[in-house]
Amino acid sequence: MKKTILFVAFCLIASATTNLTADSNTGASFLKIGIGARPVGLGNAFTAIANDVTAINWNPGGLSQLTQRQISAMHSQWIVDSNLDYIGFASPLKSGVFGGSVIVLSQGEMEGRDENRQQTASFGASDMAVTFSFSKNLLLSNKRSIGLGANLKIIQQKIESEQATGVAVDLGALYHFPSLPFTAGLSIQNLGPQMKFISEGYNLPLTVATGLGYNIGGVTIALDVKQQVYENQTIVSIGTEFLPINTLALRAGYLLPAITQSTLNKTDLSTDYSGFGGGIGIKLFGTQTDYSFVPYGVLGNTHRVSFSAKF
Repeated sequence: MKKTILFVAFCLIASATTNLTADSNTGASFLKIGIGARPVGLGNAFTAIANDVTAINWNPGGLSQLTQRQISAMHSQWIVDSNLDYIGFASPLKSGVFGGSVIVLSQGEMEGRDENRQQTASFGASDMAVTFSFSKNLLLSNKRSIGLGANLKIIQQKIESEQATGVAVDLGALYHFPSLPFTAGLSIQNLGPQMKFISEGYNLPLTVATGLGYNIGGVTIALDVKQQVYENQTIVSIGTEFLPINTLALRAGYLLPAITQSTLNKTDLSTDYSGFGGGIGIKLFGTQTDYSFVPYGVLGNTHRVSFSAKF
C-alpha cells in the first residue's frame, strides 16, 4: 500500500510539474522544462541559436560555437512550490568542445499519510539529470561547416526512499548557411530505454526539435517546431532578441498551444501552457545576468534568473 501511494504521488508530481495533457504516457517530465533565462525569454525557440553553454540542454551541436570557457548557473521558482536549479560548464579544446551540466528539480516537504489516511512523517521528492557533452565543428565542401554534438545523460527521480534511475542520449546538429545570416538546427532529446519506478515502467519524453534562426546586427529571430513523440503532440515557438546597446538585451517569445490529434479533430483542448513570455539580459565585464518571466495560468507565474561568465 505504501508503494502504491508513493507511485500515485510520483505521477501527480510529474503531471503538475509540466502540466501535461491527459494522453501523456511518459515520465521524467522535468526534462522538458526550459533551461536558462535567455532561451526561455525567447519562448523556448533556441534549437537553431544555441550559442552559449545552455546549448547542452537545447542542441549539443550548437556547443561547437563556443570559443571560450563558459560557466552558467540558473535558479527558478517553479510551479507547485518547487525549485529548479541548474549549473553548466563548457570548455573548447583542440579536439572539440567538452561540457557538462546538472539539473535539480526539488519539491517542498509533503505530508505523509498511511493506508488508513493517518498522518505520518513528511517526505520529499526530487529529480536530477547529470549530462556530459561533446561537440565538434566539421568542415564541409565550399567552406561550409556544421556543428555536431552528443550528450550522455544520467537521470534520477526520487520520492521518499523509492527512486528510479535511467540513462539517455541527446544528438544535435547546427548548420550555418554560407554568406547568409541564417542557421538551422536539429536536436533529438531523451533517446533511451524506459525507466522504472517501483514496478511501473515509463518512457522518457523523447523529443525531436527543428529550428531556424536569423541574426543580423542586434536582432535575432528564432522559430522552433518540437515533436513530442510518445505524447504525439507538436509544439511551435517563436522568439526574438533585440540589443539596443551591446550591454543590454530585450527578449520576447510566444509558445503556441500544443497540437495533438484531438485538437486537430477539435475534440479536445490541450491544457499545455501557451502564451507570451519575455526577459532581459545585461552584460558587464565578461559576465551576463539574465531574467525571464513566464505565466502558467492557474499554476502561477515562473521566474528564472541566470548568471554566466566567459574566461
